[in-house]
Amino acid sequence: MKDVLYDRQLRLWGEEGQSSIEASSVCVIGSSALASEILKSLILAGIKSFCIIDDAVVTMPDLGQNFFIQRSELGKHRAEVVTHYLKELRDSVIGEYIIQSPYDVRDEVLDKLLNFSVVVTTNVSDQTAMKISSRLFPANVPFITARVYGLLGYIRVSANEHTIANNHNEHLKPDLRLDMPFETLAKFIADSPAITDLTIEDARHTPYLILYFKALQDYRLALKDPNAFPSNSKERNAFLSTMNDYRNFFNSEKTIFDNFNEAKAAVYRCLTRTTIPIEVQEILSNSRCNRESKCQEPFWIICTALRRFVERHFVLPLAGGIPDMTSDSVRYTKLAALYHEQAIIDANEVFELTKEVESERDVGDLISSQQCYNFCKNAAKIRFMQGTPIGQENLNDIVRSIAAADNDEVSLSMWLLLLKASDLFYHQKMRYPGTNGVPWTIDAFDLKQRIKVLINESEISEKDRAFNKIPSSAIDEICRYGASEPHVVASLVGGIAAQEVIKLATNQYVPVSNAILFDGHTQQTHTFEL
Repeated sequence: MKDVLYDRQLRLWGEEGQSSIEASSVCVIGSSALASEILKSLILAGIKSFCIIDDAVVTMPDLGQNFFIQRSELGKHRAEVVTHYLKELRDSVIGEYIIQSPYDVRDEVLDKLLNFSVVVTTNVSDQTAMKISSRLFPANVPFITARVYGLLGYIRVSANEHTIANNHNEHLKPDLRLDMPFETLAKFIADSPAITDLTIEDARHTPYLILYFKALQDYRLALKDPNAFPSNSKERNAFLSTMNDYRNFFNSEKTIFDNFNEAKAAVYRCLTRTTIPIEVQEILSNSRCNRESKCQEPFWIICTALRRFVERHFVLPLAGGIPDMTSDSVRYTKLAALYHEQAIIDANEVFELTKEVESERDVGDLISSQQCYNFCKNAAKIRFMQGTPIGQENLNDIVRSIAAADNDEVSLSMWLLLLKASDLFYHQKMRYPGTNGVPWTIDAFDLKQRIKVLINESEISEKDRAFNKIPSSAIDEICRYGASEPHVVASLVGGIAAQEVIKLATNQYVPVSNAILFDGHTQQTHTFEL
């Protein structure tokens, strides 16, 4: 039943990722349309539980901003109403609500947030987000603050340390070991007949991996260097010339050699030396992978075992997969089996090393052989990220990009600065521009002064140029929004925020580093590292 229910997402993050989601508890502070949309996506993904914290009651504006609320619920606590309807999406998900102000940041309140897998705030001020972050960040509880402000959407991700077991890099070069074939692969290649000894039909259906290995042998013989390997365009062209000699040997212009065409097309992607990505090297050199370390986190235990494997073999465990290619079924199946079998051998060795590390660090059997195999399969895709708490944002690059703009268009950097100015406005007046019945023309003047304050706090030299680049029409637009929350924008931003929660919960894919802005005027998104 589970395989059917979660079929599509299982293809994205697998059984292990789904298990992580099903063990996740998420706290969402706020119960507006944005909060509803975030939780809708997470509940359908199968999280274990959620809790909504808010003390707002349902009012008339909610009827036009939140599809989860009906007229008959006017006057009821919004958190209770939204929780009721969200729970109908998935019976297995536990839903709770707490009637409490989102701006209540007493220590005893913040301490309760430490029990959640991820905490999300919706449409709260920067000052409130800063106070929450100051408690969650040292405890390494992932925190996301999201907001919808008219046609703008903003998401900020803050996690002290975050490990990624699989970043799902689709552009990673395949692990084929052309420069250092393992024993069974080298024997298979050596036992395979020379290309020129094959019939035309057999040559046409020879996997291009075999073509590479055979051409590499002749390439090295020609150079009289048993370790030669093409590493630049000139050398790759010489290598391809050797392969063309094979093709020309058959002297058949009418015969189509798809495998040779594939080999030529893939040469820059596949014909590469075996290396360890710099990001992985940095992880393996982390002090938590040292022999004297006592770190008991599963990620670092496997990484310690991985480091010992690399110290023995100077390479990562074999990933075990090969690309699709034109081939007869016999040889392709044999090649695939060889790579898969060696991957299992490598993973078993890492698993034995993992058991050693677990024993040294006095922990039980934390890691299964299947987990170890999955980790080794994606060893080149592991990552380690370190974030910053809310409140340590640096707007220098934002202001600098505004000053450097060579046109009069409202850039995403400008909208981000305007949102920050709106927060400053709220902090000083306890309301957002364009609200409380104050004419927006008056608030526009006040907002402009706060924009100037933020620009003057930056460390760039062209402050006046940056200030003059922000058009009055954009300031007026922010005031006209009146901190409104159109559901269509909340739906899109909520979906993005839910994706970030899932990345943090599954330790798969790379979270935003560290902010993203959606501009509904131009239908653009942009990431910022603040």
